[in-house]
Amino acid sequence: MAMRRGGGNPPQSHQWDADILGVRTDFVITDFGSELFFVITQSAKIGALVQATASEPKEEDGSDLGGLRKGERTYDVQVVFGDRRVEHHRLYARALIELVASRSPKSVLLGIHLKEHSVEAFRLILKELRERIAPLTVPPEEEDDDLDALER
Repeated sequence: MAMRRGGGNPPQSHQWDADILGVRTDFVITDFGSELFFVITQSAKIGALVQATASEPKEEDGSDLGGLRKGERTYDVQVVFGDRRVEHHRLYARALIELVASRSPKSVLLGIHLKEHSVEAFRLILKELRERIAPLTVPPEEEDDDLDALER
């Protein structure tokens, strides 16, 4: 697999920690251009890696949409490694891809390890991510257009 060199910007990362129900939780979001890599950990380890993508039928796609309306997204979540029986890992990845897809065409890769899972912890973690994700989900084309406008 060949690697592309030069021309592109280096990945941008944002790192912080927060108290989630009395447990220090570390967060990292790294923007690799077409993909956002999230790390959510309460142990400085990654216990599972989950990939999530969003897609929607194209306007010119005349095939059967399987009950989907045009413009309606479908989400695919796959555990790359880790215990596939732990459903809450998929739940976090699904919530993240829905959040990202509402703002950007980027896919999501989630590294996660939580000491305990609860609905309240889920809500607090998503709140932390929602507050910090906006700058990273601007599509590259829009960034380029903004730079072109500034240069004029």
